[in-house]
Amino acid sequence: MLNFQLKGSYQDSTGYTWDYYGDDTKADSFYIVPRPQFVTLASGKPSFQITSYQLDQQKTGAQNGSGFCRFDIELSVPSDIEAAITKQIPTAFPQAKAPYLFLTMDYNPDSRAYFEFVSGGAPITFSTPVSNFGSNVASFNLPMTKEQLDTIEGAFATSGGAYQVDYHLSVKARLPAVTAHLSFDSTIAYQYQVSQPRYNSWGNQISPRSVTKLLNESSSSKVEITWGTTNPSTALREAVANWANNTLSDLITTEVQKTIQLQGLNSDNSFNINDVSSFNSTYSENTVINWLIAPTAALPSFNSLNLKIADFVNTVNEQQQQMSVAVHLPFSSDGSSGNPAPAPTLPGGKVAQALVKDVTVKVSYPGIPEADATYTFTKNGNHVFTTAYDVKAGPDWTLNYTVNYEDTAMEAVSGRKSNIESAAYTLEVEAAGILTVDFEASQAFASESTPPTEINIAFNYVSSNSDSPSISRELTIKNTDATKAASITSFVPFPINSTYNYQVTYVYDKSAQYIASLIQNANGPKQIIPAANAVHACPVIVYVPAESAGTDPIFDATVNMWYQGTPKVPPGAKTLPTKAAPATFDIVPASNATGALFGRETFVGVINGDQPLVYTATISSAQGQTEIPETLLNNSQPSLMVSPTQRYFTLEITPAAINWPSATFNSAEVLVDITLAQGSAATQVTTQPSQQVFTWNKGETGSKYLTVSIQAGNEVTYNWKVNYIIPGQTVQHEADKHQSDLILNIPAKPSA
Repeated sequence: MLNFQLKGSYQDSTGYTWDYYGDDTKADSFYIVPRPQFVTLASGKPSFQITSYQLDQQKTGAQNGSGFCRFDIELSVPSDIEAAITKQIPTAFPQAKAPYLFLTMDYNPDSRAYFEFVSGGAPITFSTPVSNFGSNVASFNLPMTKEQLDTIEGAFATSGGAYQVDYHLSVKARLPAVTAHLSFDSTIAYQYQVSQPRYNSWGNQISPRSVTKLLNESSSSKVEITWGTTNPSTALREAVANWANNTLSDLITTEVQKTIQLQGLNSDNSFNINDVSSFNSTYSENTVINWLIAPTAALPSFNSLNLKIADFVNTVNEQQQQMSVAVHLPFSSDGSSGNPAPAPTLPGGKVAQALVKDVTVKVSYPGIPEADATYTFTKNGNHVFTTAYDVKAGPDWTLNYTVNYEDTAMEAVSGRKSNIESAAYTLEVEAAGILTVDFEASQAFASESTPPTEINIAFNYVSSNSDSPSISRELTIKNTDATKAASITSFVPFPINSTYNYQVTYVYDKSAQYIASLIQNANGPKQIIPAANAVHACPVIVYVPAESAGTDPIFDATVNMWYQGTPKVPPGAKTLPTKAAPATFDIVPASNATGALFGRETFVGVINGDQPLVYTATISSAQGQTEIPETLLNNSQPSLMVSPTQRYFTLEITPAAINWPSATFNSAEVLVDITLAQGSAATQVTTQPSQQVFTWNKGETGSKYLTVSIQAGNEVTYNWKVNYIIPGQTVQHEADKHQSDLILNIPAKPSA
């Protein structure tokens, strides 16, 4: 794998710097960090198109001059750069052995490309997934206003470089003789957020560079590096520091995106960073890490390419519906270029090489001709479907597709995605029936107390499509394993359209083990296993905005917190707060530079706790004293806001009535919609957060808790239903609506 201590650089004739690295075990092998560039079409021109509307705004409602900007970029290392670096290697790395091999970096999933520009004085960030195969294509199809299109067109019409694009990738590497401790305090980030004009800077459309800038500005993150070797070089110190800060940015961005998805937000307009949990991560010497690389380059203007921007601008006299479909799959036509195809385990245990023969895509939208609605891909890439915009239908469109594999043992996979709101959609390996999850357990073995000798992971995936086979795996990661990681790669002939569950058992010796609480509704290709006794910090925040601080200030607040029951804890763990001996905080908020009042303390619990939290509070303010009675919270509550009007509603969902040994179903999926109502019947306002899903697969037990933030006076009700997934069918049990009980008992079986 890549050895980031063996780094060289080569500057080409244009002034661009190419970084390259040696391999950690092969003295003849090197990796060149490729450069982003336009995808070049068969015509020799860059894959770039602006579509601008010239139409009657009063009739259509669309802005005259608005439209789309679409372009494709990829990563590339020209042959002349390889040749130049080959000549440089003997001098830069005398220990290297010729002839030299240049290997393709094994990029990890979840890579993204970012495109940033400024229009109207406001920075705008767009991001899109990167293909993990072939030339790592990233496709942008961006609906834009007239001002934004004018800005883009003007930039690409000038001489020199136009806009910078960034790839954000990670590759496997081994940490040298160093221990790195990374931490993030969301309370400090929140305190910074509410005191700045850019209140919503922590949203889902933000570049890693911007996140790093915000972390530095807010002082909400910390990197502590302890070297296990004397006098590490300046270059190595800088490399490790950059990795640590990039990793923090990446971890926080991932958590922000998860929280926004959980809250059902379409943008960052109402997102508060204190909804993300604080965390601490420790990386030890020789740990295999995700080494983050961020190749960046300025896309050339068309003048610089001896081209005219006008040839890439299409002006139309009707509003268009553009539907861009990108396919990021391991096509057999890729040959040996790019990363290898996944090798999934098929039903029955056979391992196959998942090479894709072709993918047929058909889009559905009112008015699109049948002949224009279908396209067949034989390699990674992007295709744009275009038709007249239908005002009644709006922007939503539907996609149907079929993936055909070269291996006849892999059945064709067909899928459908409805109500696509954005102009672009990407088909990745999950859509083709391939489920890949990497479990990284270095944190589990970096415990300050005695680490486990191994961890066992029980993994369960049950598709919401009841015809699809379930996937159950048992993984073991030993403390002696070099990578301290394990992965699952499986294939089913259906799209991967559900989340998955897993449960970790920490084994200390033959007589001592600790079973952590069940992790439900996980998604994504990476999971980090924490230490058994890892700390969960729940900040307790008192915040009064400046506009209220003068009229209704909070003088002080006393908060008691504890666990409702006795949580399961690993051997040697410390005693946790109880009702008889709670954690007590006396918070006196202080005025900050904006005139707001802010105070905080931190309740320290455990990540693996299986019991809910409880809190009470006494608040003294200008309006008098407020008593908050015992209130339950989810045991993973990211923060607790304390004010005279802030309240929380927590619902316990329990599968206690289900007898799994005799159950005829494989999974019970509970869907909960909570409605908040405030005001009199005549003026009542209701808000409904996004639907929350909880899933128990066969044999899984333990209650889960759903906490929502409410205001004093809110009436809380919820609707719920259960999908019992039985082989070959799904039976739905729907309860009476507008329930308000604090405990939801899942029925033992579907109703007749």
